[in-house]
Amino acid sequence: MTIDEMIQERTHRQNQGNWVPACNGTEVPFHTRSGFRLQYMWQASSGRHAYINCDTDIILSDEEAMNALGVTR
Repeated sequence: MTIDEMIQERTHRQNQGNWVPACNGTEVPFHTRSGFRLQYMWQASSGRHAYINCDTDIILSDEEAMNALGVTR
């Protein structure tokens, strides 16, 4: 990744806004059966909800979250 691409990606993330705990900040981290420590988050600027892995600080995709939670479709 070039420096310009890195700057563009960082700017894009900053423009999207921060993720905060959902439910007006009342959501707290919890452990899944598979051992992950997750927290349900909300991004006000986009109106999106997602789970974050508290140990890696990475927002999970819907598929990753369902796998971590042990939910089958």
